[in-house]
Amino acid sequence: MKKLAEYISKDEYIQNIARLKRQQSLYIVGGTVRDIMLGLQPRDYDFSVEGSGIEFARHVARRIKGALVILDEQADEARVVKDDIVYDFIGLDKEGVVPDLQRRDFTINAMAMQVETLDFLDPCHGLRDLKKRVVRPTSAEALIADPLRVLRGFRLALQLNFNLHRDFEKFARNISLKETAAERIGDELMRIMSSPHSFDAVLKINRLGIFGQIFHEAQKLIEDFDLWNHSLNTYGAVEHLIAHGFFKGLEPEYSRYFAETNRAALCKLAGLFHDVAKPDTLLIKEGEIHFYGHDSIGAKMIEKIAHRRLRLSRHDTDVLKKLVKEHMRLHLLATNPDLTDRAIRRFFRHLGVDWFGAMLIAWADGYATGGRTGHLERAFLRMVDLYRADMAKPKVERLVNGYDLIALGMKPGPLFKVILQELLDLQLEGKLKEKNDALQEAKEIARRIEAH
Repeated sequence: MKKLAEYISKDEYIQNIARLKRQQSLYIVGGTVRDIMLGLQPRDYDFSVEGSGIEFARHVARRIKGALVILDEQADEARVVKDDIVYDFIGLDKEGVVPDLQRRDFTINAMAMQVETLDFLDPCHGLRDLKKRVVRPTSAEALIADPLRVLRGFRLALQLNFNLHRDFEKFARNISLKETAAERIGDELMRIMSSPHSFDAVLKINRLGIFGQIFHEAQKLIEDFDLWNHSLNTYGAVEHLIAHGFFKGLEPEYSRYFAETNRAALCKLAGLFHDVAKPDTLLIKEGEIHFYGHDSIGAKMIEKIAHRRLRLSRHDTDVLKKLVKEHMRLHLLATNPDLTDRAIRRFFRHLGVDWFGAMLIAWADGYATGGRTGHLERAFLRMVDLYRADMAKPKVERLVNGYDLIALGMKPGPLFKVILQELLDLQLEGKLKEKNDALQEAKEIARRIEAH
């Protein structure tokens, strides 16, 4: 306990709060104690205070000129934020700090030290589990009280590189998350999937039946053993590819793509649900099985999943939708014996920065289907080489612009974008070099479109 006591005595943020208390007892608790004992810099500071937690938080906010956030009036919990430092306060009832610790989620989060006396409290033997590096619920009732703690347990184990205690799955087996707020589920799942080693956790979450509780739109997929097994394997392949092999060698594109928060988790989630519409598009024709349109229909379904079930941002929802919608496109390009530079450029133009994620998911899909990725590697190398060559070229000055089309007597509208893009593609391919030739080609393109 010496290490913890020394830290508390010297930490300026803890001591600043301690100086603001009146006569009440103040404890540093939970994840803050856990992190200090693991030698980690606390991400935020958790306090239990005798009396009202919200009133003490108001007092702190006034004195340090911080922002006050009421987290839970019923639980008497509030937060103060100042200069990116987060202080959480919860009030203690007449029972005191020990019963409060016993009601917490996991034993390693149920330790405390009184700031004034430096007395250490560990009613659930969290120190023992910390040394064993295990995440163990304080009780079966702890998971019942807040079902989200099931997902939090998986996330915490991944975050700390701990094992889940054998009691965890036993206690979690009959827990339902159906009434848990979607945004809370989304936050925990994205944090789980952001871990580079989340596949085993995802398999255990699936085994507990949690995906079936959460993802109503994907029920048919989850109930189809073969399709769902392929989907889970695709998730695992995406995770493996992010960490190893072909895609990690694509620099600087790899580092640039995964520098954005949630990008790895979104790729894995898209891999998990890339075939979500297959059960609804199954067609047996002349003895062959087809899933016509499952990519575009699946894109609409993943949009609902992202919005309704996970409450993801519009940006993250759009990325998921794009990755699912385009996952078949690369298979078609890679198997086309007449793959043209124009088709490749169109792919990069439509996907934007997410061309990288689309390639990764197509590869993982192929690998999970039967380990067939050789044709994809050949096609992807050619496509990336062309992409890099185009990116390295000076920006091309168009031979024809919108004003030129107006001068030809055309009316501005959606047709302009199609014509100008077609002309630019021909220009990049070296088939158009003079403006007059480009103007003539513009007329031909317009005629073909109108005739069609």
